[in-house]
Amino acid sequence: MKRLAVLFITLTLTSCASLDLRNAGKSVASTGVAYVIGGPIAGIGVLATAMAYDELVPDSPKVADIETKEQAVAYVADSLIINSLYGFIAFLLITNIAVPWMTRRQGYAKAKNKYKNT
Repeated sequence: MKRLAVLFITLTLTSCASLDLRNAGKSVASTGVAYVIGGPIAGIGVLATAMAYDELVPDSPKVADIETKEQAVAYVADSLIINSLYGFIAFLLITNIAVPWMTRRQGYAKAKNKYKNT
């Protein structure tokens, strides 16, 4: 356990992309939630995964970095694809989780009131 702590401290003191304020905030928040829900093993797993993801996957390009027309077209296409993907995921969550839950709850309330009044 001591070696793991020393390794973690050594990694955090180096100049890693996962130590940027935005990346560190996301990592700390998700690790805290995982620790509260799943315990220390889940927290360590989420922290390791978040730090590895921040190191391996580059941040999205900024508009100021665009120099050519091809880069502008690629940036707009990437934005549209990501936004449409988020929209589709939201649609799936609403239609497959929220609506059935609300319908089931409404049906339960109607049945409860039906038999309660008799």
